[in-house]
Amino acid sequence: MPYKNLHWRLALSVLVGGFTLITAFTISSIARTNRGPVPEQDAVRLENRINQLEQRLYIIETNVRNLEQQTRVGSLSSRSVSQEEVALLRAEIQRLGQRLADDECGLAKLDERTLSREVRDARRRSSAGSNDPCRLQVDTPLRLPDAR
Repeated sequence: MPYKNLHWRLALSVLVGGFTLITAFTISSIARTNRGPVPEQDAVRLENRINQLEQRLYIIETNVRNLEQQTRVGSLSSRSVSQEEVALLRAEIQRLGQRLADDECGLAKLDERTLSREVRDARRRSSAGSNDPCRLQVDTPLRLPDAR
């Protein structure tokens, strides 16, 4: 039974991550279309970064599928699950959660980078963007760990 909860939590995490991606891209496109001319940007570099984020999301989805398969196989076997195995699964879920948070931060940075300087400064002065450290540190490089 605990594996079913784990399965749904993982599925919910992936769903929330996907929804976050869609929301970020929608907000970014609305901000550009409502603010006059689109500032020039390095489209190739931006596309490369988006491709890297897509690859990372694919790796996360693959890991989630592998975890789901492992839980199904584990629930079918007659042996009991040790505390060590549970701890390993929890650690893996924490790592996946951190990778998802890194991806969301990277998307926020990319969103800020696509805005014109005037819009970015206006957002910083307002209360909307003042709390998010990813949007405040837009010029810092994206953290992309080596894929396994």
